[in-house]
Amino acid sequence: MNFGSSNVAVGARKISNAVPRKVIGKFPSLKMKTIIWWESQIERDYIYLLEIDPDVVSFFGQPFKIAYNYEGLPRKYTPDFLVTRTQKTQVVEVKPVQQALSEKNLRLFRHIAPIVDANKMEFVVVTEQLIRVQPKLNNIKLLYKYAREPLSLSNYLDCLKYFQNRVATSIEDAMVELTDKGVSKNILLRLLWSGFLVTDLMKPINCASLIQMSPNDCNWERLFIP
Repeated sequence: MNFGSSNVAVGARKISNAVPRKVIGKFPSLKMKTIIWWESQIERDYIYLLEIDPDVVSFFGQPFKIAYNYEGLPRKYTPDFLVTRTQKTQVVEVKPVQQALSEKNLRLFRHIAPIVDANKMEFVVVTEQLIRVQPKLNNIKLLYKYAREPLSLSNYLDCLKYFQNRVATSIEDAMVELTDKGVSKNILLRLLWSGFLVTDLMKPINCASLIQMSPNDCNWERLFIP
């Protein structure tokens, strides 16, 4: 991958839990069809948002190193994520807000942002204030559990016929009216994950939640290839 600048070099930092109390893990990304490593629970929660966001085309963890100079000394910085959206590419640093506002990190960000900008990307610092918005985050985690629920073409066509031109209806009512078609609550939650159905993610998802067909075009890959 060529970023057009000697300041940016491909090669991620090595993931390690050698630092005491450092929490690391692996996220089985459905969108990327691979394992994405995370180095903090905030990073893990951010991945959930990337997974469900239809504007996100792709994302990678610890994607490359950025070389810069500070007080005459060469240094290297590895961002947490490279996120490609439909209209832009973002270099993302995920930090707790208190760490993001520390003088050390603010100084780092001032060095990194111009380099990223020169490579026609956007430097973004994301904190828990954006990531851990509730109940949205918990709703997304719930829906992720049903992302692999088997969905047949028959299920899809029956739901398409039922929800087309229909005002919002509760999950419970849809279950009752579609039960003879073999459409379960699990399938409805799968359709919510895929974006075929939508609901208010700022309200806890339960049987009383109102759902309806998305007004936007369906993402066929997310619908049939989990």
